[in-house]
Amino acid sequence: MIIMNRCLLLLFIVLNSALTWAHPVIYQGGWALSSSNMPEFSNNYVMYSYSRRLAAGLEHWRFSKDRANNELGLIKLNQLLWRHNGPDSQANLYLHSGVGVEDREFGAEKRTVLSGLAGADIDWETRTLFAAAKYYQFQNSFVAQGRIGFSPRKASFKELQTWLMLQGMVIGDVQDRLTLTPLVRFFYHNVLWELGSSTRGEWLLNLMVHY
Repeated sequence: MIIMNRCLLLLFIVLNSALTWAHPVIYQGGWALSSSNMPEFSNNYVMYSYSRRLAAGLEHWRFSKDRANNELGLIKLNQLLWRHNGPDSQANLYLHSGVGVEDREFGAEKRTVLSGLAGADIDWETRTLFAAAKYYQFQNSFVAQGRIGFSPRKASFKELQTWLMLQGMVIGDVQDRLTLTPLVRFFYHNVLWELGSSTRGEWLLNLMVHY
């Protein structure tokens, strides 16, 4: 009975893990559409998972500074490098790579250049606790982000699930400081959305749908 309960709990975590941290690779044959937005940046993508370890798609980034925008359009690959399933937890390590073009407005000269992306993210979660970190390196910038959070209650997969989180983020060449953002995450079946405001009053709005 104990083994069966643990197996059911592990299955619950696997089914929910694709949404809990908006994982870069989901189940085979699944599509993920995502939009992450704050005043100084946005990240939008559509990805298709060819297997439980590899996904490919298109991604767009925008970085804003002093009313100027740097925008990147990329062909992207995400790979699940490592996964550990514990009795009541799961941990994952993903690698990211991409190639595309960048429209640069920062500086005196506006131009379009070839660009690329490399990065990684790692997460650990249970049904009520969560921690994660990610890092993306671009040609002339980077994004470093970390999160911790908890869920007030153990909701079933069929119920609305709620998480309270704290996000820390630094964007090179855009933010020369750490931005702390408390946020609330909700997800229901295959839809995830997040609302928050940084300690300096900067709004956050994220949305993801899997199907």
